[in-house]
Amino acid sequence: MRKQWTRALLTTMLICLLFSRSSIFAFVSTDLPQDNPGTISKLINAYCSTLLVFSQPFIANGFVYNAQQSAFVHLLCRNMGQPTSYFGKETSYFSRLTFKQLWFQDIASDGSFSTDLCSPGSMGNDCDLATNVPNLFNGIMNDYVNMKQADLYALSSDSKDDPDWIHQINVFSSNYFDGVEICGTRDPRYPQTCKIMQWYIKNVRNILSNVRILSATGILAVSTLKDKSISCAALEWKDVFYCWLYGDKAASMVSFVNLAYNELFYYRLFMAYYLTMLQQYPELLKWNAWNLNYSSVFKTFSSQYAWSKDALSLSLRMMRDTYVAFPFHIGFLMYQEDLHGFGRDLAHIAPPVYTLYDKLRNVQKP
Repeated sequence: MRKQWTRALLTTMLICLLFSRSSIFAFVSTDLPQDNPGTISKLINAYCSTLLVFSQPFIANGFVYNAQQSAFVHLLCRNMGQPTSYFGKETSYFSRLTFKQLWFQDIASDGSFSTDLCSPGSMGNDCDLATNVPNLFNGIMNDYVNMKQADLYALSSDSKDDPDWIHQINVFSSNYFDGVEICGTRDPRYPQTCKIMQWYIKNVRNILSNVRILSATGILAVSTLKDKSISCAALEWKDVFYCWLYGDKAASMVSFVNLAYNELFYYRLFMAYYLTMLQQYPELLKWNAWNLNYSSVFKTFSSQYAWSKDALSLSLRMMRDTYVAFPFHIGFLMYQEDLHGFGRDLAHIAPPVYTLYDKLRNVQKP
């Protein structure tokens, strides 16, 4: 029992430290509404309207934070009547058919009927946001990591045939190897490395089958169109989402980390606001169908946050390793192919040279 209380106290101190040391705490205490919203639905609406209508993008520690280009904010707020202008027709970016929980639609059986405890029309105090919001955030991060991993292996557009793959491989190798197109028609060219790269792209497409919330094909199609019209070097606010995920070739992983931190910021911001309001107005959970109270919500969120933070940190480290190691791997394949070519050419040249050398030394002998 003493160990459990000690662990709980340390966890509480850690969460309080995380929030008190961050700009999130200051934002929550000054900018988000502090009056009793009456219902959880109105609490969400207050968060959404503050971020999407009244707040502006800002830069902190070299990173850009923009609520209108956060998939988490968009999915949390999409039925609240608030503007999320960047995403436009969301079907281009999100998979509505495969992820029914776009608005936390956890269906609970009620006799012979199905009751959606979290639907916009009937939602009052019945939605377990401490579980559903982390699930939404974790799903978005899973999709981001899968899509970026495919991009690190040179798949950057929705292509299914060899000519398109060859073009993407040439763009990849030109970027890393000073203009050399390993599948190109001019020398130097590397046909064996080109075949291996095509194999990588064919297999990395399988990763996109694990994308559930985002629409992998939709975002790749948007990326293909924007690649011809948008320069990520001169970044505009409206193009940050595209550039962070696919368009910034000069600082790919730095931009992707910015994308992940943008989502993490607004996720933590919501949960900080949610916990603050529940602590201040415990009656918000009075009629909760999940029989929750502030302590259980805090315990669930703190464990989910610790898990999400560790998982995201590990994923980013692994992706940084891939970002550095994969081009080296391709470079060594090219080097190996050069060595094989040199050995093959040398095998044709060396015997005549050796024979000529022997004849020259013994030219006077019969």
